[in-house]
Amino acid sequence: MTPDALTRQLRAARWQRSVFAVIALLLLVSNLFLVGSYTQVQRTTVLIPSRISDGMVAVGAVDARYVESLALDTIYAFYNVSPETASYGRRVVEKLASLRDRPSLLEAFDTVADDIRERRITTVFFPERVDHDASGLRVVVKGSLATFIETERVGQQPRTITLNFIEEAASVRLASIDVEENAS
Repeated sequence: MTPDALTRQLRAARWQRSVFAVIALLLLVSNLFLVGSYTQVQRTTVLIPSRISDGMVAVGAVDARYVESLALDTIYAFYNVSPETASYGRRVVEKLASLRDRPSLLEAFDTVADDIRERRITTVFFPERVDHDASGLRVVVKGSLATFIETERVGQQPRTITLNFIEEAASVRLASIDVEENAS
């Protein structure tokens, strides 16, 4: 190899090293910008409603755990609501309600949903304690109802919600919901 060829290869190697260093520096700077922009992003938690399935009453026995699950699904449908998810919550209430009590339960849901749409708020219920009676057809859920405007919590109130169920056509259906706003 001649000295001129060796010098050309050395210059090429130095040029490639310089280009590589500039590219690495650009990548480092872009990563710093990405990290900076990521820290400025406001995060939102999306609550995904559970899937409701119908439960059967076997030989007159009601499974309290199943009724408890239905109670929580009902509360989530009623109170984990935003203007965009109200129609899903209404379908859940329609599916869980007893035939006799469906109109009044849907009217109560529509009242809550209309208020949420008008005020453009989101509500979320945080259950803290779930109790049911010996028959398994009455469930009392204690917790708190938080109200959000966009992603900022603007209020939180303790609530006690009593759900009454009835056996209807070999199934368990929602009969009524009573809400008590606790004073703290």
